Amino acid sequence: MDRAASAQRGRHRGAHHDPLGVRFTVLWGLGHVAALVLLGTVAQHQLGAEQQFAAPPARVVPDREPTA
Repeated sequence: MDRAASAQRGRHRGAHHDPLGVRFTVLWGLGHVAALVLLGTVAQHQLGAEQQFAAPPARVVPDREPTA
């Protein structure tokens, strides 16, 4: 086989073949990392909430005196 045939058949392992594809892959990866960070922040905020909800019915003071 001569050099011309082998050059057309493949590329060197270290050669960058698609710089735009690499950029899109990096952007895709960064988007996923950002989404995971956002979801983690929201989950941590929700789990860290301390009694920010309405009191349970047993601890609620009635608006008026109960009738006997």
